[in-house]
Amino acid sequence: MLTLLSSTTVVGLLLLPMGLLILLVGIWLYVRAQRFVGAARQTTARVVDMQMDEAGETYYPIFEFTTVEGTMLRAKGPTGSYPPAHQVGDTVSILYDPQRPADVREYKFKDLWALPSIAIGFGGLFTLICLLLLLV
Repeated sequence: MLTLLSSTTVVGLLLLPMGLLILLVGIWLYVRAQRFVGAARQTTARVVDMQMDEAGETYYPIFEFTTVEGTMLRAKGPTGSYPPAHQVGDTVSILYDPQRPADVREYKFKDLWALPSIAIGFGGLFTLICLLLLLV
């Protein structure tokens, strides 16, 4: 015999995979950030330039820093902003991957943990709401 599901059950069933996907992406981003931090070296960098993206809307800092081995390098920061978050001459704490020294990130919560935290928070909340809809 065919039984009809309530509308909340249908919504819960349809949206649960989306919540789980967001949660899993957040966990993947967290693991990736954790691996980067575990392998990275911390140093102080100087902002030597602010590079604008092709659209002319976002400024990315160009960092100059010295590796543990004593090599001076320049690398573009992965996080841009408008207005620029830095001025040429600023000094900032960065992390860089010794295997790929061009892979740099500022040693700040927003550059390391903000995106994983948001995805895990929203994905977890979304999943919880969907599970509650299935129980109603």
